This record gives sequence, C-alpha cells and structure tokens, in this order.
Amino acid sequence: METERTTLRLESFPLEQNREVNTTLSRMETYSPSFIYQDTLKYQRSSLNSNQSNLSADTISRYGRTDSYGKAVRGQSRKSLNENREPRGMTGRAMIGFYNIFFWISGAAVFSLGVSSLLDLHTKELSNLFQVELISYHPAAPVLYWLHLGLLLDGAVVFLTGFFGCWSSIHENSLSTSMYLLLVLLCCVGEISLAILAVICRDKSIQVLETEVMAKLQVEYNVEGFASFSRSLDLMQAKFECCGLHGQQDYASSAWQREVGGLDGGQQLSLPLTCCVLSNKIELTGFLDPAPADLAGCQDVSVSTVISRYEDGCLDRLVNWGSHQFITVAGVSVGCFLLHSLGVILTCCLLHKLRRPAF
Repeated sequence: METERTTLRLESFPLEQNREVNTTLSRMETYSPSFIYQDTLKYQRSSLNSNQSNLSADTISRYGRTDSYGKAVRGQSRKSLNENREPRGMTGRAMIGFYNIFFWISGAAVFSLGVSSLLDLHTKELSNLFQVELISYHPAAPVLYWLHLGLLLDGAVVFLTGFFGCWSSIHENSLSTSMYLLLVLLCCVGEISLAILAVICRDKSIQVLETEVMAKLQVEYNVEGFASFSRSLDLMQAKFECCGLHGQQDYASSAWQREVGGLDGGQQLSLPLTCCVLSNKIELTGFLDPAPADLAGCQDVSVSTVISRYEDGCLDRLVNWGSHQFITVAGVSVGCFLLHSLGVILTCCLLHKLRRPAF
C-alpha cells in the first residue's frame, strides 16, 4: 500500500496538541503494516521530543507549558524587534527640528519689528493721529500702537515656542508634541487676528482721519493741556514737509489764533514754525525745537512762497504713511500665519506617527 509522506511542522503546535500528535503517532505505529513507515514515525516522534526539550526554561516560566511554542517565539521576536527598531517618527522629528530654524527666524524678525516700531519716536508720535473707536461709547484708541505691540508679543511667543518645539522633537513623547501643536495653533490664531484687525482699522481710521484730525487741529493745537497732539502735528508737518491738513488756511480759524493770537514761545506767529523750511529738519527731534531758515518770509502769508515755507496740505501724505504701516502689520502677520500653518501640518503628521502602534 502506497503511503504519502507529509512533513509535520511540530513547532507551531501547542504543547497539548503535540501530546495528541504523539498519541496518534503511537497508534499509527501499532497498526501500520510497513516497517519503513514505522521508522519514519519514530523519527518524527524524536523530532517532537527534541523540539519540546529545546523550549527554554525562561519561555516556559513566562508562557507556561499549556501555551503555544509559536506564541513564545513570536513574543521573543517582538521583544528583539522593539529593542533594535528605529525610534518612531524619526524623519518627522528631524523635519520639525529643521523647521524650527525658520520658526525662530520668523519670531525674531517679528519681535524686532515690533520693538523698533514702539521705540521709533516718529512712528510713536504719528500713531497718535490714527485713533479708532473700536468699542462703542469708549474713547478712541491709538490702534497702530496696539498693533505694533501685538507684533512684539507674537514674536516673543513664537521665539519661545521654537525652543519648546526643539525639545519636543528630541523626545519621543506625544504629550510634548501635542503641547507644541497647541502653542503653534495659538500663534496662528493671534497672527490671523492681527491681520484682520489691521485691515479693519486701516479702513476705519482713514475714513475718520480727515474729520477727526481737522477737528482737533481747530481746538487743541498749541493749546495748553494738549501737548501730545501738538507734537504729533508738528512732526507730521516737519516730516512730510507740509502745512495743515489741506494747507496753511487751516490755522486761520483755529483756537490757537483766536484765543492766544498765535503766540508760541513769546513770538506772534501766523503759522506754526514747523510749516517753515527748517535748517535742522534732518535732526531726529528737530520738530520739537524748530529753527526756520527764513522766519520772516515764512510768516508772511500774504506772499506765496515755496522757499521759506511749505504750502501743500499733509492729508494725502499722512494717509499714505498710515496705510503703509497698517499693510506692513497685516502682511507680516499673514506671512507668519502661512509659515506657521506649515508647522501645524508637520506636527500633526509627527503626532500621528507617535500615536500609531508599533505593530
């Protein structure tokens, strides 16, 4: 009788199943008429006993004799792979670390822009002319000053977040990566809010600039108690080389002329000294102590001259300067938002890899 030989993979059977195979082999040996086949069965049985004896004491104590040998082997293999595997998200962490270089640069640049704008005397003084009533029944606020302060704070937060991002990219920790993602999201929200606020305030301030500044010029310029507005208007005229909002006629009906007769430092003036061509106009604080090159020719309003005084109005030049400031804040904020949005995407990818099971 022809018998088909089959190779049994005994090592994949549980130990209890191995015992059943052993019993089956014994029965086959008893009833098989072939002596050669009996030798084959004896060889298979010896292989079975050898496999069982090779099971280590550590494996037996860990999994028990009733568990499968294959499970023990898989457990030992998994342990070996865990010890030798590459850390999860290694590529993503390297990309986050490289990205943080640009993150730092953007934070430092925005912080520097905010600091320079707040410390610049001319920007600070001219910002006082752009005031917007953001909340009803509340005094108008110098929105340009607050926008520059917002840039400073955003730059500081971004710069510090960059350090935290480097620390989280070094450690294989999903919690620190989640915190870094939250900080980057907060930076993005702050930047897009700054951009929207800059656009809104630009439109509102330009709409009311002419009426508000003109009303203050008529009432507050060179009047005691309103030194801040007077400094800002003097700087506007000296910096942009102009006089009044629409021209020198703006001062004819002002409170300065009506109530004090144009007195300024003991001098009887028809126009502010900053409407004159100044010999010290290149000085940073020249508008605070103006020195006209030709005082008599400047104050003679009966004669039109461009040699000794400025006759053009300042409104268009002031609007252009303010628009540039608002657009700069909005543009910087949008640029940082786009750059940091890339950081959000990279961090989300890294977080997904860190939370994914190893097997």
